[in-house]
Amino acid sequence: MEAIQNFLKTQYKEVSIAALCIVGAVLVIKRLKKREKKNYPPNTIIHHQVGRGPYAPSQSPFAVKLETYLRMAKVPFMNEHDSETNRSSKGKFTWIEYNGQEVADSEFCIQFINKTFCIDLDKNFSGEEIAAGRAIQRMVDEHLYWTLALQRWVFDPKNGINSGRKRLGVPWLVFLLVRNNIKKQTYAQGVGRHTEKEVMQVMEEDLQTLSKLLGKKKYMLGEHASQTDCSVFAILSQIHWQDFGGAAKKVYKKYPNLSAYTERMKEEFWPDWDDCITRGGTRKAPK
Repeated sequence: MEAIQNFLKTQYKEVSIAALCIVGAVLVIKRLKKREKKNYPPNTIIHHQVGRGPYAPSQSPFAVKLETYLRMAKVPFMNEHDSETNRSSKGKFTWIEYNGQEVADSEFCIQFINKTFCIDLDKNFSGEEIAAGRAIQRMVDEHLYWTLALQRWVFDPKNGINSGRKRLGVPWLVFLLVRNNIKKQTYAQGVGRHTEKEVMQVMEEDLQTLSKLLGKKKYMLGEHASQTDCSVFAILSQIHWQDFGGAAKKVYKKYPNLSAYTERMKEEFWPDWDDCITRGGTRKAPK
């Protein structure tokens, strides 16, 4: 096994290219096949996502974000853990369908649900507060997320994702492929062009900003939860429960109000949390 790992490390590029070609061919074949339509209950949001995570309900913060929103909005929904082989039209792992209509991307899913069910979780906030919430959401989804992805998969795999790889059920070769993909995505996004030290500085600045904005409030915008809290809780859940002792956790521990906030959100909207995790990959999550 050690000899194989050494070979894969030295021939990393060649193996990655070959594997990507195989994976790409499989994906093309699957996409060419007509997606099998299932009969779901009418007037119910079907939340497609990857399987449950070891210590948080999903390995994807965007799945946690969307399911937290669905719980806050109290709309009829059911989870379908099939996204590893059944992605959205945009290639997203987290997407929904409603009475046969498909919507991709967590933020567009939320907008669709708001419109369909006439829901406004931010109705009690001022225009200024809602605008601040939108800025926070964008920072978390489009910036902090990428710093965490880099830390977890690229810069600190030994103390990050690799230490929890078996608990996540990620084969070693798949880990290398995902790592390479994260490198490409973050480079195109921009954050991946920075050094590890610079990325960790940016991550700490984002976490510090969240901590200062939260202050002593119960939720990000005040005493009542808002749509913004779905995004913030989702990304913090990955650090709080699923960072496996990586560098992000060390930075996160500097801001105890964020930790208390994350626990508070869990207690409020995820009373069945333990039924939605695999407990380190030792079982299938009951829900």
